[in-house]
Amino acid sequence: MSHSPADPVGRAGALRLALGAVGVALALVLAALGVGIFRGVGDSPLGEGDAAFDLAPAFSAETLDGESFSLERHAGRPLFLYFWASWCAPCEREAPLIERLWREYEARGYTFVGVNVMDNHADALAFARRHGLSFPIVSGGDVYLDYGVVALPEAFFVLPGLRVSGKYIGELREEAFRAMLEALAEGT
Repeated sequence: MSHSPADPVGRAGALRLALGAVGVALALVLAALGVGIFRGVGDSPLGEGDAAFDLAPAFSAETLDGESFSLERHAGRPLFLYFWASWCAPCEREAPLIERLWREYEARGYTFVGVNVMDNHADALAFARRHGLSFPIVSGGDVYLDYGVVALPEAFFVLPGLRVSGKYIGELREEAFRAMLEALAEGT
């Protein structure tokens, strides 16, 4: 193959260089993806998981109705501790389920407590009334920081003695919710 003075490398050489550059770029992209997957980049924190602590941090707070609430007073019972806000769309969708299961599990000796996060009192109270929530709901202040809450909604399932059984980040579905509540009964 002869090359013209205007084309010293030739078309074949240019094609080889271009393919080589594409190959190197593809190898770099694949290596970056591999490192990202290995390090868990992009993993969803949603769903069932373990808490970063064994004992639920005790707290006292005022309920939306102005009553005093102390988590320690409920330490002898299985607890469902629910962090939520009125502006949280998944909280809106799951509120009826939580209220329905509260009525069922209260009779079995469970305590449900909602911890309102980063919300104003009027909006939180309106949300609770709109959904007919009858379990204790506290204005959470900084309680969410003690629990390391990273997203709303986030729930903790707590055995008697304030021993944390697990947590759930995201919207609860009835099957998973019941399974985690039942695990508390088995762990007592």
